[in-house]
Amino acid sequence: MKRKINVIVICGGPSNERGISIKTGEYVLKSLPGKKYNPYLIEISEAGKWLLRGRREQLADSRSKTQALVPSQKQQFRNFDVAFIAMHGKFGEDGKIQALLELIGIPYTGSGVLASALGMSKIKTFEVVSKHGINTPRFIPLKSLISSKQQLSTLGKRIEREIGYPHVAKPNESGSSIGISIVHNRKELPLALKRAFKEDSQILIEEYIKGMELTCAIMGNSGQTPLLALPSVEIIPAGEFFDYDSKYFSPKTQEICPARISKKQTKQLQELSKKVHEILGCDGLSRSDFILTPRGQLYFLEINTIPGLTEASLSPKEAKVHGMTFGEFLDRQVQLALLKYKKCHGA
Repeated sequence: MKRKINVIVICGGPSNERGISIKTGEYVLKSLPGKKYNPYLIEISEAGKWLLRGRREQLADSRSKTQALVPSQKQQFRNFDVAFIAMHGKFGEDGKIQALLELIGIPYTGSGVLASALGMSKIKTFEVVSKHGINTPRFIPLKSLISSKQQLSTLGKRIEREIGYPHVAKPNESGSSIGISIVHNRKELPLALKRAFKEDSQILIEEYIKGMELTCAIMGNSGQTPLLALPSVEIIPAGEFFDYDSKYFSPKTQEICPARISKKQTKQLQELSKKVHEILGCDGLSRSDFILTPRGQLYFLEINTIPGLTEASLSPKEAKVHGMTFGEFLDRQVQLALLKYKKCHGA
């Protein structure tokens, strides 16, 4: 009988999305098919400690039974076959945890170091994607907080000249819409800048594109496997946009899958999502967000190289409509990780 695959589900970490990451990790842990996998949970503390929580059946007994692991000690990881990355935000989606797992020598789910780093930087993603003929909002990158009235006045004039109102102020590297504001006039700008810079040292002022919010998940390894586009989701946020509260707490937010758009628009959205996945060199699962304008134009907003995988998350809803159980959805991601590792390392 073929032995089970030992999977470490890695979650937590120091980012502002730590709470969502832990929810993702625990949901993945209990949902990996038990006939095929032995799942373990590693929670990375806010201080950076790696805590092995034990096998799935032990978690219900006591979460206090932990073992500290040291990533530099490869022998501590020799019994694990693959890592399922359930981390969001900095250290999880930016290529750092991926680089660490490369050094340890463990296959891992999702994109590699470069694609993760590119996808985490909204500015770099826009710069790369726009060169391939994909519509993106106009934007102004900012690398330092605007403090003086003179600087603020100069920036305000530039924004009015190049982008106008309303516009969006957002951190360059942050997820779950944390630190994002829609700015309707110059009076709202200082607070929006402060909020965005609180989350990151680099931000962007982005053109506000009015229209339908859409997202589409892609599964597959760039240049290695066919890419599968899952059914798209139409998002109707509770507030002005799909912010943190709308995503995780508001009962008024609607997520309709498949999206109520034409077959032609659906195909265009799926093909653009595949194109972004390939342009950035993504592997495993990614999810790209778009706005469909009243005139029928699609504007790319950002890519998520580690989409949320909780019960309330978008990608699992897409997989379900496609016909996959959540266990099958997770299994496919693990298999893509092992396939990617085999190609890169000849194992």
